[in-house]
Order: sequence, then structure tokens, then C-alpha cells
Amino acid sequence: MIFFFILIFGVFFLFFNVRMVAPGIKGSVIAGISVILLPICFLFRTSYFASLGMSFFAVWLAEALFLYILWWIIRGIRRAVVKKPLDRRVEISVARLLLFVSVLLTVIFRIAGAGTNENFHVREFKIAVPTEKEFTAVFFSDLHIDPLFKREKMERIVHVSDSLHPDLVLFGGDFSDVVDSTLSAWEYDFLVQKLAATAKMAAIAIDGNHEGFLEREGSDFKKWMQNNGFVVLEDSTVCTPFACITGRVDHSVAKMRAVERKPLFDLRPTAEESRLPWLLLDHQPRGIEEDHPGRRPDFAMSGHTHNGQFFPGTIIIDWVWRLAYGLGELDQVKWLVSSGVDSWGPPVRIGSDTELLFLRFVPDRL
Repeated sequence: MIFFFILIFGVFFLFFNVRMVAPGIKGSVIAGISVILLPICFLFRTSYFASLGMSFFAVWLAEALFLYILWWIIRGIRRAVVKKPLDRRVEISVARLLLFVSVLLTVIFRIAGAGTNENFHVREFKIAVPTEKEFTAVFFSDLHIDPLFKREKMERIVHVSDSLHPDLVLFGGDFSDVVDSTLSAWEYDFLVQKLAATAKMAAIAIDGNHEGFLEREGSDFKKWMQNNGFVVLEDSTVCTPFACITGRVDHSVAKMRAVERKPLFDLRPTAEESRLPWLLLDHQPRGIEEDHPGRRPDFAMSGHTHNGQFFPGTIIIDWVWRLAYGLGELDQVKWLVSSGVDSWGPPVRIGSDTELLFLRFVPDRL
């Protein structure tokens, strides 16, 4: 909801500023065309060309907002010092310059950031947990499959996971931006089955906020993933010989369904299972309930933030989340936030990377 209001503000703010590039109705027409193309492309995002347009205008929206807000700050400081309004011709010249620079930045980001998005990193972490023997997991999140997503990337993910021979394959939410029937039509079923088969013990997934958006359109993420070899946890816990894994219903999904998330306390492993390490999957890294009593998870994993994805999001993201990226701690729980293996909207990464994580869980006595 906050994102929606920010988007609405951004559209109106840009319209107000872009229309300054030309006097009268001409400026309003240019501004109207500029800001209306993004929502139009978003509505038809399952089309390749609409997705391509959305990816361009989404980057432009971010860069133009940054430049125009910066200009308003500079203009406000000048007005406070000089106490005289700018000449109309100067305002038009600056508006045209900012529009040109924002479009130029968008083109540069769109071209340069595509390669960074495409070539994901494989990062390894050694995590100490209360276990008697070492076990491994591949963890990734935020695939966001859409018309611009390249099938070859999914094939590489399967290949990498297979080469690592993990005990567990863990997915952290936001699988796609198209409904499950489209995924099947694009023949992702076979690839997901192959990915699930790379886990020696179990392949486990949770939903993300985008699964909630698609559920409104009739998509059934849980059923589709289960049909293709994954266990989908929705406020539930499953135990393997290595660990107990709890998967949370995403906050946005719970809100969309008009239900409350179960207390984490109710999802804890039983007394008999308490000898096993307790792992937590929660798409958004918001931490756990303040009043959670007793044992806390030994390790938690999230995605969602994309580490800001591209500038200026890479700066703003640290103001939004207590832990926006990497290994840290939330509410006395060791927590790992991934930047995701792909991107939402624009397949662009500037100042952040796409990644797949290989986690080596070792006894904490070492």
C-alpha cells in the first residue's frame, strides 16, 4: 500500500515537473504521455513489448524523481537566499535538461545493468547452528519470471544447484510475475522439477508478496509448486533429519486473504524435535514478534529487498529496512537477506548483484 501511494505521488510529481519543458498545452501533452505509459505498460505486462516498456519507464521514474527532487531542493535554497523567483526561460531550460539527463541515465542503466542482472553470483556462507553433523542448502529468492526473464538463467540455476549437491533447496518467495498457467505454457514445469530433484533431502518454498498479487488473478502458486516437487510452507513447519524448517505466509498474502499470520511460537518444533536446528523462511525481513517467548529460530532467511536493485534505491533501501541485505541479526535471530537471483520490473542491477546462496551449516561447537 505504501508503495502504491509513493507511485501515485511520483506520477503526479513528474507530470507537474515534466510539463515545464514547454509552455501551455504542449508541455502538458508531453508530460501526460511520459507518465501514462508506465501504468499502461504495467496493465499489459504479460506482453513482451509492454514488459520492455515498463522496464524502461520504471527506471526513468526512479531517476527522474531523484533529479527533480534534487532540483526542488536546490531551487528552494536559492529562493531562500536570493528571494526572487527564477526567470521562466531558465525554468524551461532546466526542465528540458533534467528530462534529457533522466532519459540518458535510463538508457545507460538499462544497458549496463542488464548484464549485472543476468550474471548471478554464487556466494557461500558457513553458518554455525546446533547440529550434530554438517548439512548444506541452496537458498535463492525473487525469480520474478516474466516475459523478459531468460529461460537460460533458470537452466543455469538448475545446473549450479545440481553441481553443489545440496541436502536442501530453499526458495524464499516471489517466484513469478505471471500466473501459474502461463508458467506451464512457457514450460517451466520441467525445469522446476529438475531443480527440486537436485536436493538430496527436500525442496522447500514459501510465497512472497507477488504470489499474493497473482492469487487475485486466480493463480495457485502452492499447488503449482507442489505439483513440481516442492514442499510449500504456509505458516507451517516440516522437519528433516537435518533441521526443522518453518515457512511463513508472507505479510502481503495474509493481508490479501484477510487472515492473521500464526504466532511463531505455535510453529516451533516439538520437544522431541528440539534437538534439531530450527531454520526460518520469511520473504520480508521484518523480524519476529516482539512478544515471542522461549526458543527463537537458530537461523532465518529472507529476500524481497533486492538490496535496492539500482540507484537511488540502493541508498534508500537502508532507510526502509533494519537489515536490507547480507548477514546480520534481527530480534536476536541470526538473519540472512538475499538480494535475489533476478529483479522485479526492469532487469537492471546498478550497485547491487543478483545471487544464489550456498549455505554450509556446521556444528556451533566448532
